[in-house]
Amino acid sequence: MKTTPVRGNEPMAAGQASALAEFLRTLGDATRLRILTALDGVCVPVTAIVEATGERQPTVSHHLRILRDRGLVVGERRGGYVYYCLATEGIRDALDVLQGLAGGEPAE
Repeated sequence: MKTTPVRGNEPMAAGQASALAEFLRTLGDATRLRILTALDGVCVPVTAIVEATGERQPTVSHHLRILRDRGLVVGERRGGYVYYCLATEGIRDALDVLQGLAGGEPAE
């Protein structure tokens, strides 16, 4: 008996797959995930992120630089402080979806 192979969808383009893989690698760090969720709907200075996460200031600054370089957060200088915010609301939505896939409850 001859079977017909099942044809699936076309795979995403190589460039798009590479960009998505890089995005997921960026999110693959627990400290960066915690920083992103601490910025949900608010812009705060590094000191507030340090306090919220319990991480050391150099660690938070290092991860914020990575998140900024990847376009996930933006920084705005206000007086002597730099306030960080999520770059788009879509980042919060993506985190909620990923948390649901991982079997956790989305952050409130």
